[in-house]
Amino acid sequence: MSATEKKEKGKVRKILRIYKRSLGILHREFGGYMGAAILKWVLAVCSPYWSIWFSARLLDEIFGDRSAGTLVLYAALLLGGTLALDFCREFFGVLADHRKFEFSEKQNMIFAEKMMELDYSLLEEEKTHMLLRRVVRETFNDGKNLETIRRCLPEFLSSLAAMGLSVAMVWELLQRTWDYGILTLLFVALTALGIWISGKCAASASRAELDCNRSISENCVQRDCYLDYFNRYERGKEIRIFRFGRLMIDKLLATHHFNDRALDRRARKTVPLYGISGLTQEGTVALAYCLTGFAALMGRITVGGMTQYTRSIDQFIQNLRSCWEDAVTLWYNADYLERYFEYLDMPSRMKKGCLPVEKRVDGEYRIAFEHVSFCYPGSVTYALRDINMEFQIGEKMAVVGMNGSGKSTFIKLLCRLYDPTEGVITLNGIDIRRYNYQEYLSLFSVVFQDFKLLSFTLGENVAVSEEYSGERVRDALEKAGLEEFLQRRENGLSTVLYRDFDNDGIEVSGGEAQKIALARAVCKGAPFVLLDEPTAALDPRAEYEIYRRFNDLVADRTTVYISHRMSSCRFCGDIAVFHEGRMVQRGSHESLMEEKDGKYYELWTAQAQYYQKE
Repeated sequence: MSATEKKEKGKVRKILRIYKRSLGILHREFGGYMGAAILKWVLAVCSPYWSIWFSARLLDEIFGDRSAGTLVLYAALLLGGTLALDFCREFFGVLADHRKFEFSEKQNMIFAEKMMELDYSLLEEEKTHMLLRRVVRETFNDGKNLETIRRCLPEFLSSLAAMGLSVAMVWELLQRTWDYGILTLLFVALTALGIWISGKCAASASRAELDCNRSISENCVQRDCYLDYFNRYERGKEIRIFRFGRLMIDKLLATHHFNDRALDRRARKTVPLYGISGLTQEGTVALAYCLTGFAALMGRITVGGMTQYTRSIDQFIQNLRSCWEDAVTLWYNADYLERYFEYLDMPSRMKKGCLPVEKRVDGEYRIAFEHVSFCYPGSVTYALRDINMEFQIGEKMAVVGMNGSGKSTFIKLLCRLYDPTEGVITLNGIDIRRYNYQEYLSLFSVVFQDFKLLSFTLGENVAVSEEYSGERVRDALEKAGLEEFLQRRENGLSTVLYRDFDNDGIEVSGGEAQKIALARAVCKGAPFVLLDEPTAALDPRAEYEIYRRFNDLVADRTTVYISHRMSSCRFCGDIAVFHEGRMVQRGSHESLMEEKDGKYYELWTAQAQYYQKE
């Protein structure tokens, strides 16, 4: 066996495995969906042949005995049967369309559940972003993957069955004209050649279309990113001030021009092929009319039989074309399904332990970093180097340093969004990787720099739930300095933020949004509170107000502040100074200020000098 043959055989085996898994998902998740679709197509196949058969019998009776009773019977069977088949086909079609909506919703849930369980480290990788964009576009915009199986497989199977019916209905013609000898053989040979050419050209045209659609789909992933930029209203200011609009439109036009050229190439390839396919089909049917007409004149077949045979040959060619096109589509769809499953099969790199986290009312949770170093995937530079520190229960710690010093990475490791490259982080003396992942995460309330508020109600944003204690949410909002903000809202906690889903939603300022995010962290009530630049969007007065109420805000919980504003350090008894991925100093504000050659003194005096000049 040659290398090419082995490669083709391996690809066939891979495609069969992919479709076996796909059909398993369809059967498991969507129940009788495929059954309804197949029944719809089977009935669609039967209907033309029912019409062909009884139309032929009706014509034979008209040109024959003309029995009134028989004519009425055939007419009733023709009309009644066609009506019944069409009704049943529409019934199963409606049922299939209903299940199609469930099918689409279920696919949305599959994607959402996978996004929730993916490691955060994978979410930050560009490879994951691009793969997700392609799979989402192919699944929901282009109708590929499982949707192609839903659409093409029933049609493919029905077309095969229809071809069998066509052969059965034409077989009698061959029996009746077999003694024509060379004429019959010539007819069979020319008909087979015409059928093959018509089907082959249609399949080639379908392949050209699929190749074109694949390149367009890849290009549209980039186009969608440009459109997404325009769709975000908050970017409207930059678009107008910096005239980004012209730049983005130029890039959009480039993607459109690419698509136009691809469509032109597709037209140049497919139009001649479809033309040849159609002409060959018509020529083959005309040949069938010649033979059947001759046979009818010679008394070998009836007029009704002539109609039956020619229409059956026409149906055979149409179903062969459809079957061939569906086979090509299903073959190409395996590439889409491979990406689809590549996304669904993304493995979890993080060890998910099983130890339960002890529920302690006293908050006695001790976390320690022991020689922890970390390097982001794909990078050769360490973001953190040999970090050794322990959190004192109930303490207020500030983590300061210049941009790129490793502060945010430190928080990600503490929350276990990443695992250390070297060293270990322990909770009450046990490696945190041995704990149940979700239970460990429940220990933390975090406000990240890039926090996100949703277009839901104020109460739902703070409680992160549809059902919540109004008293608890109001208390959290008050501690975050939003008491007056809440009092001004007629709908109170039911006030909807933003207008994505509700025209009556309100826009909140950056400072108000940051306070709501703080309230969310307070409301969760976790023993550890992590605040990454918690006052970055607040004006000095609002910042002072937050710090003045600092103890009420976080109560007796262990709190870690990350901030570029050195003023936040005065509210913390413990300060860790990071520089170039290392913790270079740790102590109180007073003790660190005594080290005149230290990094903390440098940062503090630099900011103090700036404010004095102002």
